[in-house]
Amino acid sequence: MDKVDHKSPNITFCIENEDHTLGNTLRALLVERDDVVFAGYSVPHPMEPEMNVRIQTTGQPAVEVFLDCLDDMVKICDILTEKFEKAMKEQT
Repeated sequence: MDKVDHKSPNITFCIENEDHTLGNTLRALLVERDDVVFAGYSVPHPMEPEMNVRIQTTGQPAVEVFLDCLDDMVKICDILTEKFEKAMKEQT
């Protein structure tokens, strides 16, 4: 992220090799935040392996908000993994 304005409240990230799965999850987490005015994503073309995420905040650096949401996604995945593994053990 060396070409990014780390202080800007408005930013668009282009993420390669991702699609609606990550995009919709990120958007859902972002719009739940009080410091986010707008969050959206697009997949410009189904044959192009990239997704764009647009974030506008109330003034906080959008990069920080984006990174916070990615951390939240990791925590959610960890919880899901833990619950899944527990359920699998209970079935055996």
